[in-house]
Amino acid sequence: MKKNISPSPLALFYEDTFKIRAYEAGPDGRVTIQSVCNYLQEAAASHAVKMGLAMNSLIKENMTWVLSRLHIRMNEYPFWLDAIRIETWPAVKDKYFAIRDFRLFNSAGKKIGTASSSWMIIDTVSRKPVALPSYMDGFQNEQKHRALKDPFEKLPKAQNAEYEKHFNVRLGDLDMNRHVNSVHYLAWGMETVPKEVWQGYLLSDVEINYRFECYYGQSIISRSEKQENEAGLTFIHQLFREDDGREITRLRSSWLPK
Repeated sequence: MKKNISPSPLALFYEDTFKIRAYEAGPDGRVTIQSVCNYLQEAAASHAVKMGLAMNSLIKENMTWVLSRLHIRMNEYPFWLDAIRIETWPAVKDKYFAIRDFRLFNSAGKKIGTASSSWMIIDTVSRKPVALPSYMDGFQNEQKHRALKDPFEKLPKAQNAEYEKHFNVRLGDLDMNRHVNSVHYLAWGMETVPKEVWQGYLLSDVEINYRFECYYGQSIISRSEKQENEAGLTFIHQLFREDDGREITRLRSSWLPK
């Protein structure tokens, strides 16, 4: 077991820049929300490595990180060949959850988004949550505070789902934990949004609650319900495992007219 350490504020801050590649852009030439999520994951993982808290360190103690909640708010999606700079830091920690926040900037230095994420550690054998080790107590950047203040309250269920699609978990959907990578849940949820919405609206806000894992060979049902409001549209999304009906993910996406 590691000893408690007190890292410097500089060590608790990380930034990286990601050039938008052609395969990371959507039909409109702008970076996709899935690509943005991949950038966030990569920045978080790279910072965890520098702090000695990455998955390759935890696995020695039969533990690994899993993403529990994610909230992204975007004002702008840069185009192919542009770049996104991401700043990230560990913001808050309690017994079971570690909050990591992000700020996103375009190549001109303009802030284009914020995000907050909640991570937990599970036992790799039992697949159950465990308390965060005491040696992580000093890993909160108190100078940076929260980039996006979200208490991560429970997301609503879809009452009258209007849209539905089915997916099979492929080998390429798995991550190093051998379960489906968190970005694919988002992609499955967004697939139920009608064409006229993603063509005429901007995805301005997405909240995700990861509830259960799914694995290679399983079939997934994605359902969503549209709710109109004065500002734009909101969709409530739910993903289910087809074999046992268990809800694996709940999402809420908000869309503004382009």
